[in-house]
Amino acid sequence: NPLIILEPNQYKITQVIKSIVSIDRKLMELTQERLNNLTKPQGSLGRLEELAKIITGITAKENPELKNKVIFTFAADHGVSDENVSAFPKAVTAQMVYNFLRGGAGINVLARHIGARVVVADLGVAEDLKPSPELVIKKIGYGTKNMAKGAAMTKDEAIQSICAGIEIFEAEIAKGVDIIGTGEMGIANTTSSSAITAVFTKEKVEDVTGRG
Repeated sequence: NPLIILEPNQYKITQVIKSIVSIDRKLMELTQERLNNLTKPQGSLGRLEELAKIITGITAKENPELKNKVIFTFAADHGVSDENVSAFPKAVTAQMVYNFLRGGAGINVLARHIGARVVVADLGVAEDLKPSPELVIKKIGYGTKNMAKGAAMTKDEAIQSICAGIEIFEAEIAKGVDIIGTGEMGIANTTSSSAITAVFTKEKVEDVTGRG
């Protein structure tokens, strides 16, 4: 086989993928047994029991401690908003980022309730945001292109975006992270995510699109 030279970003993604290991399914079975032996009806905690098993399987710890919690909220604009697919104008993306930074959004309330810190990052908001010590700037561009008229991103831009996410996570894990949540903000995101989901699942767009 010919020697393949990877670009730095491609190499980084390849190394991260190689570091991913399988979940501990045996420990998940033991966790279910422990849940079944608690003084409660079996399965009565519903989705919480599923999450408990998933967490033990991922962490490979019988009693994982979820002390350091982080919610990553990435913001970027979508060019397809030019097609008037959203009830809100593109400018709302930047306004919502400022709301995150002020602690006034729904995710901020939920994060405070569970004792999680919120990390807000600009991956491609269509305007320059005011500097803030609470805002991570990893801007790939000023929004994507309009996918109704052509490719929304180049392959290189997509790779840069993935690496930016990895770098943001790596900076936080150095501070201590036990569990994370991920979210994003960007007007017209329902349109782009539905399109991507339809392509991956080979389902009709109408079947994979819900409320925004």
